[in-house]
Amino acid sequence: MVVVEHVTRLSERRTQTSSETFPEPALEAIHSAVEAVPVTVFEDTSKHNEIGAFDAAIADNLPQYEYEGDAAGGYNPNCKLWSHQGFNYSVDLYDATDRIAIEVEKSERKNVSDDLLKFQKGYRTQKDSRPKIEFGCLIVPVNYLGRHNLYQHSLTKLDFMKGVLFIDDVAVIGYRDPRPD
Repeated sequence: MVVVEHVTRLSERRTQTSSETFPEPALEAIHSAVEAVPVTVFEDTSKHNEIGAFDAAIADNLPQYEYEGDAAGGYNPNCKLWSHQGFNYSVDLYDATDRIAIEVEKSERKNVSDDLLKFQKGYRTQKDSRPKIEFGCLIVPVNYLGRHNLYQHSLTKLDFMKGVLFIDDVAVIGYRDPRPD
């Protein structure tokens, strides 16, 4: 099973005044879904390669979430939250009822900023008089390239952007990639 080493919320790093905290039951479910992924999804892959099976295994453990890879060609329209505005961007997993979006990153530091911008855009995009995204969750490795820590990088990005992030809360889950460096 995949090891989760850290979980941090944006609400722990900023002064909350009017925002809700990431719902504990939802965060526990996501945490458990990551830990339930068998390390075999990483077998026969080299580090620095995208592992779509990781996302799919997380999605299997979160049946209430729409999964981007469920539709033919990997483009579930229910994860394309801005298609009505002409944008082709999507989130990896999405719970429309609880307004939670999840992004799973395996290696790319630059994608963390993009993910945070998607969460913010989703908070600013309304559906039924509510933000499409009220809570975001980043799932990132704590060990990338042996010495780089995408988890710590994500926290640094959160700290840098927290003054312009008006989403209720963002959780960052740091997992250990079991492949050797």
